[in-house]
Amino acid sequence: MVEIELKFKIDNVSEMIRRLKEIGFFMSPFDFQKYQKTVMHDNADKIMQKKDCRLRVRTAGENNIELSYKKPITREGIKKEIEYELIIDDDDGEEFKKILKEMGFEPVSSYEKYRTTLTRNETKADIDEYPFANYLEIEGSEEEIKKVANELGLDMKDNLTESCDNLFAEWRKERELKPKTNMLFKTYDKT
Repeated sequence: MVEIELKFKIDNVSEMIRRLKEIGFFMSPFDFQKYQKTVMHDNADKIMQKKDCRLRVRTAGENNIELSYKKPITREGIKKEIEYELIIDDDDGEEFKKILKEMGFEPVSSYEKYRTTLTRNETKADIDEYPFANYLEIEGSEEEIKKVANELGLDMKDNLTESCDNLFAEWRKERELKPKTNMLFKTYDKT
């Protein structure tokens, strides 16, 4: 599957939710500020880093573990990535982690966030509240996501194609903080 998205930095989460609802997006009560923890994996040869891929294990809520493989197709303009995703039953989570370890994949970085999801037809808007900043991701067909960005008054030149890990690394560098592989709410701004 190819994931197509635009990502913008936002300042006010409540205001963005209001604006999305004004243009016809809907949010179920279950999709408001869901906590997620993501752990990136790689092997000793750093195969994921060398191939510009990501192997991600995300825990969302109490009974949801997602395994994702992502590889950028382009980082120009609208971000397009190959994405394969699999939901793993929580009961199998520990066994799954053992399989990754036996295959030589170990955790290399992690991050926490709260995600609020709104939808309009086949288009999805995710508001991600990371410890260091907030972002809006609009995902769907290229035509629809451009339409939504325009309806929200977002400027395409402000679209971000970097991963949250890279944006976090830039944020820390700007503040003259040492690089950090784990972006956690309690320690993201500590040395």
